[in-house]
Amino acid sequence: MTTTHANRRPGPGGRHASTPQARAWGGTRLAPAVTQALIAAGTVAVVGLWWSDTPSVIGLGGWLTGAGRITGLLAGYAMVVLVALMARVPALERGVGADRLARWHAMGGRYTVGLAVAHTLLIIWGYAVTAHTGVVHETASLVLSYPDMLKATVAVLLLVGVGAVSARAVRARVRYETWFYLHFYTYLAAALAFGHQLSNGEQFIGDRLAQLAWYGLYGAVGALVLWYRFITPVAQAFRHRLRVTHVVPEAPGVVSVYVSGRHLGELRAEAGHFFRWRFLTRDLWWAANPYSLSAVPASHELRITVKDLGDQSRSLGRQPPGVRGPPEGPYGAVTPRPASRPPERV
Repeated sequence: MTTTHANRRPGPGGRHASTPQARAWGGTRLAPAVTQALIAAGTVAVVGLWWSDTPSVIGLGGWLTGAGRITGLLAGYAMVVLVALMARVPALERGVGADRLARWHAMGGRYTVGLAVAHTLLIIWGYAVTAHTGVVHETASLVLSYPDMLKATVAVLLLVGVGAVSARAVRARVRYETWFYLHFYTYLAAALAFGHQLSNGEQFIGDRLAQLAWYGLYGAVGALVLWYRFITPVAQAFRHRLRVTHVVPEAPGVVSVYVSGRHLGELRAEAGHFFRWRFLTRDLWWAANPYSLSAVPASHELRITVKDLGDQSRSLGRQPPGVRGPPEGPYGAVTPRPASRPPERV
């Protein structure tokens, strides 16, 4: 069976079987319903934080400011959820599935941008009404006088920019590499926005417990990203030392890339699995793209078959022997032996 891209679609039931990689890392598995319940519980807790610290709301300015604070808290929480969904956590990849996580991330991104913009506009409007000043004057006062507000303004602009590039009408006209690179600004936006939440957020000022909880939330997700997206792939690269051995043209615009390494049996890869491959050349090192295995994995060799659909896939056909190709994975559920569901679910 020859495939050219990652087979990430779920079966008719929309559920993913566990991957061997995930079994090797432990048995924890977060089903979609459980994951959604955890996200919803966090949302309720965030709204509860506002409710417990808001004894009363008076006048139009109070209602606008209150709405601005709620949307701000939810935007900060949604930012953490977005990053966590793409942190490559094995329990999520195995239980929810990479394809569903990507869809949730895309949908959540739209909500996050909307909440961040609504927070900005409502706070400015509410403060202006309360202070009996103009919106322009209040905007300048907030951005230039309040601590960390200039960084927060940059964060909102970055989020809006990433959201605009991800819109369907724009995304179709943007190179995948450009879209992928711009998404890293989401991490920068989260870092820039974090300070103003604690220094200006009414719910955090003077409440040490709320501050510690927010620090813990952001710190935990940051640790997950660091561990699973950086430390684990590096450790896997040193362990297996995969290198390109040769490239075979299969048809016009289609090549098979053979990579060999050591201890490949520990990956427990099966036909139908996909890896996220990062080939360490000047043009390809920064992007990890998904490609399915196109042959039954051997104890010392893996094969992917790639069609020329962009800069990254085109460059793979020109790789000389010896280029390192550390992968992340394996992932995917369409394998000969589904591990956690009946065969008819595939």
